Amino acid sequence: MGPKFFTCPKCRHRYLGHEPLPDCPQCGYDYREKEGFRWDVLVYLLAIIGLVSFLLVTSYYRGNIGVAPRAAATPRSDESEKLPGSGTSKAMPFQSPYHEPGR
Repeated sequence: MGPKFFTCPKCRHRYLGHEPLPDCPQCGYDYREKEGFRWDVLVYLLAIIGLVSFLLVTSYYRGNIGVAPRAAATPRSDESEKLPGSGTSKAMPFQSPYHEPGR
């Protein structure tokens, strides 16, 4: 391949070369792409994370469609399990020092 014409985007000077120079030989304008934060990579990453999370949520609900809901746990009234204070609450209601009759 032979040399090509390149044009400066600022002064429109045309110069001959095999590759574009990093800056214009006439005006010195530097038209290389500036290094910086790549917002397009961030957008791609967010799109991928959103798609994966959507697929995980839908697969979770799709797997649970045929499963019947568990019956609500009914409290049993057997004497083996007692909560703290359950034996005394029936015999004598809770009383604080502020409930004394002399106050």
